[in-house]
Amino acid sequence: MSKATIKKNHRVDIFSRSILSSLFLLSWPMIVSNLMQTLYNIVDAYFLGKLGKVEFSATTITWPLVFVFISFTIGFSNATVTLVSQYTGAKNKKMSQKTAGQAYVVSIILGLILSTIGILFSNQIIHAITGEKSAEVIPYAIRYFNIIMIGMPFGFLFNISSSILRGWGDSKFSMHMMFYSTIINIILDPIFIFGFWLIPEMGVAGAAWATTISRFITGVVSSYLVFKGERGFKINIEDLKPDIEIIKKILFIGFPGSLSYTITSIGFAVIMKFVSSFGPVIVSAYGIGNRIINLITMISFGIGSAVTTMVGQFLGANEIENAEKTVKTAFITNFLIITVLSTFTFFFGGHLTKFFINEPEVIKIGDIFFKYVSFSLPFFASMSVFVNTLVGAGKTGQSMIINITRLWGIRIPLIALMSQKWGFLGLFYAMIISNILAMILAWLFVKFGNWRKSII
Repeated sequence: MSKATIKKNHRVDIFSRSILSSLFLLSWPMIVSNLMQTLYNIVDAYFLGKLGKVEFSATTITWPLVFVFISFTIGFSNATVTLVSQYTGAKNKKMSQKTAGQAYVVSIILGLILSTIGILFSNQIIHAITGEKSAEVIPYAIRYFNIIMIGMPFGFLFNISSSILRGWGDSKFSMHMMFYSTIINIILDPIFIFGFWLIPEMGVAGAAWATTISRFITGVVSSYLVFKGERGFKINIEDLKPDIEIIKKILFIGFPGSLSYTITSIGFAVIMKFVSSFGPVIVSAYGIGNRIINLITMISFGIGSAVTTMVGQFLGANEIENAEKTVKTAFITNFLIITVLSTFTFFFGGHLTKFFINEPEVIKIGDIFFKYVSFSLPFFASMSVFVNTLVGAGKTGQSMIINITRLWGIRIPLIALMSQKWGFLGLFYAMIISNILAMILAWLFVKFGNWRKSII
């Protein structure tokens, strides 16, 4: 088998396979990649927990801030998937490569700007969200945040490399790179946190350096592999020469998504304020419930990522009927899978809660949480199929409206009203209603929207 043939096999050719087969082949690597990211965070939490509550709190405080910075770039990554997939479907290799090169330019500039802003204003940002009772955490949080900001541009390089290849049809690349990144982080975490041989004990800063180094390695290596063409898709140096029209298109498609994810991340911080008002028992049960939900919805995110690629390529090839079949197949498949899993959480929610915290009060609330929220989970998870349909079509303004409306227009107002009337149960009522309404809203955009046309 020739080297060229080996490279070609990295890509899933959706035009020569069934829709269900393509969905599976494109989605499972993304699901595994998301699980790797979860393991990445669990490892950090495990080792930092050994240092004490002050050190552990430093990362808890800074993570929402870091996520705001990351959120701002997600939209541009999605724009890259949209454009590369549509040009790939249209068999326009030159424009696919040129767009990928311009995506790197945008990513590098954004990474450097956001990293610089984060470092320059870290003191003010950390102080703004840290209460007086947590004053001792501030020095640790600032140092951790600054080191993470140093590695942020390299994280963006990895994200854009993965997005380019995902749009082309290679979703395994992200999974492979996340695996290596996780292994590097697992090895470096205890060494840098507790010290080993010539490396001194660095505590919280050590965890930040472990993450930054792993991001540096995966960012550089992933970019190198794309530019060398090791995965079958190659970018040339001349593709990096700024093309204002393409950059404007990336920014035009990407900005609504970036704004959406940023506003959404702020919204979840607001929700946590309501949750925390009911005390540590409710916070613990809610936190455990959300972790389990996040694990389950990773399947939906993987399927949604596949939908983005497939819809983009089918629209680029002007195969509208196949794009519509993709959405229908993905929705039914996703809904059935999540229904089975949410049935399990409905009956065994208390046991799942006990696995994390073996306290009777927390277990009781956790069981109530899953009894209420589980049956609405298939609706919420299936929303991602419709949102990613719009992303694949380049209609990111519409996906932004859905994301912002379901959180700021539905869930947060409902939580504010219902938690006053029914206490902590009001939180769960609000989640049920917002989950179902969010999916209906997203379905309406896809059913009656104007997404069935490529934008290239």
